[in-house]
Amino acid sequence: MRKIRVKILLFTVILATGFYSCTKTADDFTGVDGSLPTNYIIIKDNSFAPSYLVVSSGSSITFVNDTDAEHSIVSEDSATILSGVIQSKTSFYFKKDTVGTIQYHCGLHPTVKGTITLRP
Repeated sequence: MRKIRVKILLFTVILATGFYSCTKTADDFTGVDGSLPTNYIIIKDNSFAPSYLVVSSGSSITFVNDTDAEHSIVSEDSATILSGVIQSKTSFYFKKDTVGTIQYHCGLHPTVKGTITLRP
């Protein structure tokens, strides 16, 4: 009986941790000195910061919506990145194991654009 309780407790902790990691707010991504680490792109003031990012192939990239409006991330080919709506103060995670340049824009505000270059 004790083994079952331990397994249930462990499952609950793992499940709760998973839910927390999926629902981070923009404030949860602040680095030690108040800045964001590399591989984070901030949506703020109708722009992406940085608007050009170079990372290694397979690196994770997190788009953080630091505005009061909804946004979405759509690659120019409409297939490589397709985030759906990113609510205010939440984020979208992206990872791609290829090499090349991806141009993207906000699906709700098409003039807001950016570029990601994935290197070997």
